Amino acid sequence: MKKFKKYIIIAVILFAVFPLSKSLRAQVFYLGVNYNAVYSWFDSPDLDNFVTSDGWGWDLGFFVRYGKRPFVQLGFDWTRSLNRFSVVYFDENIQEEVTVSEDLKLNNFDFSLRIGYEVLQTPMFKIDVHGGPFIGRSLMFSGETIYFDNSDFKRPQLGINGGVGFQFTNFIFGLEYNYHFTELFNPIEVDDQSYRLGSKIQMASLKVGLMF
Repeated sequence: MKKFKKYIIIAVILFAVFPLSKSLRAQVFYLGVNYNAVYSWFDSPDLDNFVTSDGWGWDLGFFVRYGKRPFVQLGFDWTRSLNRFSVVYFDENIQEEVTVSEDLKLNNFDFSLRIGYEVLQTPMFKIDVHGGPFIGRSLMFSGETIYFDNSDFKRPQLGINGGVGFQFTNFIFGLEYNYHFTELFNPIEVDDQSYRLGSKIQMASLKVGLMF
């Protein structure tokens, strides 16, 4: 966790330094912030008696972009989504199947690299396509869970994103898709029974924001 906090501090410093070079930024550097509405789901919703549900959430992010055709974009995002998780197991004590469920508020903190190209470029309106890898960590804040803890998540989380962006003057809009190559959970034990919770999370988002 200390190492992860160090990465966040370094990223904040880097993002703060870029705008200081006003002459360069006026040519090829852009600074932006975004807010996304996020829909999340899992590629294996029913695995080893472990059932997951789709969920909704939001994303806050900021980024630095260099260039136009093509462009390189470095970003940091905090995505928060609400998903229900259930484990169905047989309780030897009562000789019945028992379901343990919980709604989890998942937090994903990701550093991303996007390579893009503006396929349409006018003085007022632009369209781009972009994609690239990301690395991050999934965790939960204290007091927001009963059955899980942060050691249940695999780390780091690796994945890829892609999307299409629209820009009108300084306003940006976009559609994006994120796929995690890393399984979200480590195996867990419930009443001495081990369950593989290796489902990979996917996210689709609608983005709005500003870029300067």
